[in-house]
Amino acid sequence: MSGSWLESTLAGIDSVSDGHATAPVPDSNSVPSWRVALVCIGVAFTLTSLYSGSEIGTQLGLGAGIRAVIYGSLVLTVMSVPAAIIGARTRLSTYMIVSHVFGRHGARVVNLALAIVLLGWYAVTADLFGRTFYLTVSHGMASTPPQWVYTVGSSCIVVATTIFGFRAIDRLSLAAAPLLVALTAYVAWRALGVVPWAQLMTVAGTHVDLGTGTSAVIGGMIVNVVVMPDITRYSRTTLDCAVISIAGNGVGAGGALVLAMIPALAFHQIDPMTYMQLLGLAGAAFGVLVVSTWTINAVNLYSTGLVASTAFRTASYGRIVVVCGVVGTILGVIGIADRLIDFLVSLGLIVPPIAAVYLTDYYLLRRTDYSTPGEGAASVTNLSGLAAAVAGGTVGVVTYVTGTSLTGVPTIESFLSAALFYWCAELIRGKSRDRMWRTVGH
Repeated sequence: MSGSWLESTLAGIDSVSDGHATAPVPDSNSVPSWRVALVCIGVAFTLTSLYSGSEIGTQLGLGAGIRAVIYGSLVLTVMSVPAAIIGARTRLSTYMIVSHVFGRHGARVVNLALAIVLLGWYAVTADLFGRTFYLTVSHGMASTPPQWVYTVGSSCIVVATTIFGFRAIDRLSLAAAPLLVALTAYVAWRALGVVPWAQLMTVAGTHVDLGTGTSAVIGGMIVNVVVMPDITRYSRTTLDCAVISIAGNGVGAGGALVLAMIPALAFHQIDPMTYMQLLGLAGAAFGVLVVSTWTINAVNLYSTGLVASTAFRTASYGRIVVVCGVVGTILGVIGIADRLIDFLVSLGLIVPPIAAVYLTDYYLLRRTDYSTPGEGAASVTNLSGLAAAVAGGTVGVVTYVTGTSLTGVPTIESFLSAALFYWCAELIRGKSRDRMWRTVGH
């Protein structure tokens, strides 16, 4: 679920080298938008997306669930397009943009926060990966080891893959993504043959409200929005950025969730492997789910290691990957996926302020020249940027917990609060600096 996987997959398609991690991507390495859009759509279809759609549909019902997906996809697209344009115009990675805005040390803090988020994604996927193995084996055997054994075993494979064979598994992901898209669509079509659409629309949800469901939809893809520059720095035009954003964070993400709702409500099952077994698709489904989940979690761990290494520069990459893998596996065994909606809502509250700060810096404060080290990059830490991100996340959490959201979607308050706080803080700091220089000059 990380944007770094998008970048690595894009590199796999076009054989783009990794030599532009800290430098602008040359125009000669740009890629047609439709190719990137197809990759982004494939990225939206993962095992975690299937579970997320099942959870949202079960707790809201199909009608309210679809509305939550539409609202969430619109918010994601609105956030994604300007972030994508920054990437296309600067040709820089998200890490370089964040370093410019938050300062060198401030960027380490931001990257550490993103590493924790990515580690959470790894843990959730590890839990669901082990659950898929367990459900498949228990379906055909009278007795089987407990689920945690499968979670630990599959996680060990992912860690080993990430350290020793990531390039091969990254290529395999290119084939797995379209297969999972086709499987998801086929399963939804088969489910509608069992329970008609009109009947599914009458199924009532349990207890999650529309605002929480919308925040969960946003949380599921918000990391990809924040790191959109990683992908669109390979784009050619502003229109390309819009196409990629709408296709990936809008249509792709929303389509995956809605398609996952249909069989979950038709068979009253949240686990994709269970309702696929009921449709007689156990073998094919297991193969596709294993390959796709194996690849996505290898990339989740790979991305976690890369981001964490920017915060812990003295530790080797391999050691960081092993530590993150162990911690993520423990969280998976504990059962973090059982709180999937809460996890997604949390991401939708605390991650958007990061994008809000660098979008405000670029569009409102007009600091658009990233060709040379800017004010943020020259300083050790941009305290107003970090404070704004923390303030925005705090506002989001408070409005969610207290139920005082003015828009009904606390993610929006989280994003707008961070942007407003940073804009005001920078204006005040700029005026104070101007007064100081006038005093010195006088």
